Amino acid sequence: MEARIITGRTFGKNDAEALFTEGTVFDKCIFRGGTFTALLLHGIILLDCRFTGCDFSLSAFANTVMDGVTFSGCKMSGTSFGERNSSHRLSASFTECIFDDAVFLHITADSVFRQCRMHATVFESCILKGVLFDACDMQGSSFTDNDLRSADFLTSSGFTIDPETNRLNGARFSQASLPGLLAKYRIKIENP
Repeated sequence: MEARIITGRTFGKNDAEALFTEGTVFDKCIFRGGTFTALLLHGIILLDCRFTGCDFSLSAFANTVMDGVTFSGCKMSGTSFGERNSSHRLSASFTECIFDDAVFLHITADSVFRQCRMHATVFESCILKGVLFDACDMQGSSFTDNDLRSADFLTSSGFTIDPETNRLNGARFSQASLPGLLAKYRIKIENP
């Protein structure tokens, strides 16, 4: 199958849904206000694209390449990134996005998450070395079997990370995040 390459286009609400087919390459495209809910986005390549105010709820990014992509104010609740028995590269920046109940699985990420809501988000078997979680509300989010070396959680809160099943060398946390790091031990952390 020959790849379809779309370069430098701007898409408004729902202009691009039919174009999200396997093998399509989007290069330097802009997407505004699109609704892409419950889609299987398989085998798509996104290069230096911008998504603003788009809804990807309940969609799946499987075998999708993202390089230099920015998402701002997008809804990604229930969205899955990656799939079992394969690994995917995710180089993207997310600002003020909603990831409630999202799943990141077998992802290698070079990403930034700023002021995102990530309630009950699951990160499993991912390589998240150096990823920045800046001021994210991660209530109920969990991390299992990830490489979090040098990741920055300093200004984020609400997550649970088991230090025994995740690599944490050089990761940054605030004192307020101690309960999420020690949750499995059922100890009480109190201020005198």
